[in-house]
Amino acid sequence: MTHEQLLQKVGFSQNEAKVYLAALEMGVAAPQGIAMKAGLQRTTTYSVLKSLVDQGVVGKVKVGKKTRIKAEPPQKLLGMVEELRGEIQKRLPELEATFNASEVKPKITFYEGKQAIQNVYDDTLREKPEEILEWNTDAYFDAKNVDPTYIAKRMKLNIKAKRIAGSGSRWDIKHKNYDQSELSETLIVPRDVFWPGVEVNIYKNKVAFLSYTDHLSVIIESKAIADCMRQAYHLSWIGARELVKGAKEGSLNK
Repeated sequence: MTHEQLLQKVGFSQNEAKVYLAALEMGVAAPQGIAMKAGLQRTTTYSVLKSLVDQGVVGKVKVGKKTRIKAEPPQKLLGMVEELRGEIQKRLPELEATFNASEVKPKITFYEGKQAIQNVYDDTLREKPEEILEWNTDAYFDAKNVDPTYIAKRMKLNIKAKRIAGSGSRWDIKHKNYDQSELSETLIVPRDVFWPGVEVNIYKNKVAFLSYTDHLSVIIESKAIADCMRQAYHLSWIGARELVKGAKEGSLNK
């Protein structure tokens, strides 16, 4: 790293670094001489010298009736670094708040291939949400690369699940009967109303879409989006309950 590059890391512009190094080498010198040494135009050098004087790394001295320029000792640079460090330390809470605010921006993760679906299930276990809201597809049971013990692992972590699935699915035929033991609550709606090709999981600040056919999954991490989808899910849950209730009343009236 050259001296000029080092000074630029401290915060000098390229021209400021050139002028400071020229002044440092020349001792007490006229601005014109510093301009020639730095390889810059005189007008540019005057402007740069004013900036360096304001920063306190270059000073003006009187030699007879003339004003000359004298660079401050290099130790002054350490003081600048320490001053900058102190300023950063003072502003750190504000900077961290700005950084945390950037976390609000949605993060989208794509998975493709054989492990695409399992990657989402693994993420739910890592996140350990209190509850997962699920729009379920029967494809779960035919997937070759999905851990068959996933539900057991979810239960072990005390993660509850709400499930909406279509009639005739294995969620209907089998798993709704195990709701209590599987820490779940399952609603079954008519197949002609709900038989999705994609599964959706909502948990914590995440919404996951799982396409078994395409061997593809997407996780969107955003509190705003997750909250919106959670509200949509609760609306669909109310609608599903009404469908179940209507079907029961219809069968009783026959």
